[in-house]
Amino acid sequence: MTTLDDRLKSLGSSELDEQVERWRRSRERLAVDKHRPTFHFSPPENFMNDPNGLCQWNGLYHLFYQFRADGVDQVHWGHAVSEDLVRWKDLPIALYPDQENDCFSGQTLVEDDRVIATYHGTQAGNAIATASDDLLIDWKKHPDNPVIPIVPIDEESGAPYRVFDPCIWKEDDGYYALSGVFKNGERSVDCEGVDHLFHSTDLTNWDYVGELIATDYNTEPGEDYAVPNFWPIGNGKNMLLFFSHKRGGQYFVGDYDSSTHKFTSDYHGRLNNGPLAIGSLHAPSATVDDSGRFLAIFNVKESREPHGWSDIMTLPTHLSLRDDNSLRIQPVSELDSLRGDHAASPDIELGAGEEVVLDSVSGNAIEIAVTIEPGSAHEIGLNVLRSSDAEEATRISFFPKGHPRFGSAMLQIDGVNSSVREDLIPRPAEVGPLDVGEDEPIELRIFIDRSIVEVFADERQCLTLRAYPDRSDSTGVSVFARGGSAKFSGIEAWQMESVWPELG
Repeated sequence: MTTLDDRLKSLGSSELDEQVERWRRSRERLAVDKHRPTFHFSPPENFMNDPNGLCQWNGLYHLFYQFRADGVDQVHWGHAVSEDLVRWKDLPIALYPDQENDCFSGQTLVEDDRVIATYHGTQAGNAIATASDDLLIDWKKHPDNPVIPIVPIDEESGAPYRVFDPCIWKEDDGYYALSGVFKNGERSVDCEGVDHLFHSTDLTNWDYVGELIATDYNTEPGEDYAVPNFWPIGNGKNMLLFFSHKRGGQYFVGDYDSSTHKFTSDYHGRLNNGPLAIGSLHAPSATVDDSGRFLAIFNVKESREPHGWSDIMTLPTHLSLRDDNSLRIQPVSELDSLRGDHAASPDIELGAGEEVVLDSVSGNAIEIAVTIEPGSAHEIGLNVLRSSDAEEATRISFFPKGHPRFGSAMLQIDGVNSSVREDLIPRPAEVGPLDVGEDEPIELRIFIDRSIVEVFADERQCLTLRAYPDRSDSTGVSVFARGGSAKFSGIEAWQMESVWPELG
């Protein structure tokens, strides 16, 4: 069987080989930064932003992303490939600007004989490119780009639309493209959020269909429905996964009527709950893979000044629906293959105000699994990336006592004491609801990778936060309870394999 490494050796172009070699040298140069993650994707150099066009083609997963290499001002599409969604290899830049100023965000559609990418060409409109080679390196742009140009806006009504980052899918009668986020000439500021729908039979001529969704579901001025990803998620439902320029990653789950081309939401949810662009979850890319999984990946912003590189990607996430149509959020099963040395801790019962350091569990590139029985405690959780004297620690905690009428239980990652560094941008804790029954135990899977913490709780919630511990001994883990007693059981941890040779 031909391996990915064998396929990479057959790039067949000295120019392509030179670019891949450049990324390797850049990664080696940047490996001195102790906050480079070991099993998350980070850019080979300089600046990375939105993930784009996540897809599976010829047995390989492809990740594209907004990318500016060193010394480059324009945004291109960077490119990486993986056999298993977790071990990524850099490929040459996929899309370069030509008739547009930048190649901004978009998504892909996998067909039997090709992959179609749609993206936003800044100052021009939405564009198309296609590729059919084994590694999706040879992209051909549509000769009529931008196929959906930016059109003049009527000064009085703002009609008919203004395009932005698109996604694409196919139905029996042709191709459909979705694009936010402007309504009445405004980018969803003090107005309805909106995503516009277009139709084509040939990828060249596109007709405006109307608004797939338009709603005043805005929690504050500035919310919008950008970087849309629109796919079936099971149980006859669709998910619109998107990015709000005010509040980060969000979603709607509901019904899509292919005869009227309208999407009606059943419910809304947030995947980022705190401030945007300060150590937080940002924009998504999503696909449905060959096994039918709805897969998503997000970029996560820094809360420090760039150190030769900026931003990382989350771990890939599998999104699905339970029988009651509630959302299930899971890390992809392929992550288990990164588990190395294993440790376990005996069950621990704590009284109010107690904290116990786990002697057998530590590390800054680890996975932790634990079950928490809240008992009578008001707050229970773990301190991770903890220094020996607790001067540095990132607190993961569960508040089980939601208001009986108005509020649910809450989960949080608090990074206020994560680092003694003075050059970080401060932010409050990342706090999200966790819909569990009163006194119900919760199961946590916690992924820690040097400067990122991701917490999956009961497959119902996932919180993400950047943390930058400065001390070399900030690798400890403790458990604590406040306001009452609690029990911790099933405590396990695995050291995680590095997917980057220079960080191994």
